[in-house]
Amino acid sequence: MPTTSAIRAIVSLLIAVLFMVTANGLLNTVVPVRARLEGMSAAEIGLMSSFYFVGMLAGAMGSPWLVRRSGHVLAFSVSVALCAVAALAMASILTPLAWIGARGVMGFSFAVLYSTVESWLQGKAEDSVRGRVLAIYSVIQYGGMATGNALFGFSEPTSFKVFSLAAAILCLAILPLALSTQAPPSGPNSHSLRLAWFFKLSPVGFVASIFIGMANGPHWSLSPIFASDVGLTQVEVGTFMTAMTVGAAVGQIPIGRLSDYLDRRLVLILICGVAAVIEVAMWLAGARVPHYALFAAFFLLGGFLATQYYVVAAHANDRIGAEHAVTVASALLFLYCLGAIVGPLTATALIGVLGPGGLFAHNAIVHTAMIGFVVWRMRVKARPLPVEVHDEMPRKPMA
Repeated sequence: MPTTSAIRAIVSLLIAVLFMVTANGLLNTVVPVRARLEGMSAAEIGLMSSFYFVGMLAGAMGSPWLVRRSGHVLAFSVSVALCAVAALAMASILTPLAWIGARGVMGFSFAVLYSTVESWLQGKAEDSVRGRVLAIYSVIQYGGMATGNALFGFSEPTSFKVFSLAAAILCLAILPLALSTQAPPSGPNSHSLRLAWFFKLSPVGFVASIFIGMANGPHWSLSPIFASDVGLTQVEVGTFMTAMTVGAAVGQIPIGRLSDYLDRRLVLILICGVAAVIEVAMWLAGARVPHYALFAAFFLLGGFLATQYYVVAAHANDRIGAEHAVTVASALLFLYCLGAIVGPLTATALIGVLGPGGLFAHNAIVHTAMIGFVVWRMRVKARPLPVEVHDEMPRKPMA
């Protein structure tokens, strides 16, 4: 495990993350369910998901500039305020166009929040414990999501209270960082994403981030609809999503530890392979199995989906170095969002052909393609070692 001093250096950040992600977990569950109750179509709900990631794309592009200009804490605080306003607006204006726009604002806000948090963590973590530090962060993150999903069951989705609760929890996230005595890392050297530079240094980080977005985007946004369509009640939908997020939290530490000892690309292949097997089973039989079996399957699937991004992030940061943490975090998020914009649209199209299980057929295809690319890269290049990286080119061969 990381040292006590390493944990102490990020404890205020982890508390802020807990509040931030609890609110996001609640919003991610209530938005599609409330939209369905308001009579919005599957296509409109898919657009909300896509515009959330369009907003994230814009936020990822703007994060280096905002952090460079204002610092980590102020950039975080501004983003929380924007997201809280958007949540309250959704409770007041019940039209598809307004909700699509509000989700775009939320996406922008959370992109800056995630870029700020993850660059802070990467700037403080050493290579030898990077996977485990990110695992602890991810446990907090998915624990918060599970809490948010559980809160969904205690308030009617048609009430104003659920949105105001999410906004209040978001605002609490500002306090730990505002009161912390721990200094954040220095701002980025550049205000741009430098995607070509990033691809040269880590092709696996570049391509895998897109694939992960294509799978995770529709998975987190459309799974509540799948649960409703196969007959789960409101409380069961909350339990269903909670099982997935608890599984995501449970999987972080062992997979993070494993990735610190093995080639992270091999770990990525393994977890994508298991995810694809579960997804094929869900596609073929998900609507016909007992509800408790669905909860168990989503518990397992959560663990193998949620860990992929952080394995890729640790791999990329091993190669590029802590001094570029903000740029790397923003580039990874930008590429993830590209995939997550396309993913809900392609998944929705396949659902129209195959029914609710089409979501899992879609993601099994994506994970299989990602495995193929990473296997090819492993045949081309050996396991990368951490190297000192200049602004233009690495000193050693690329991974």
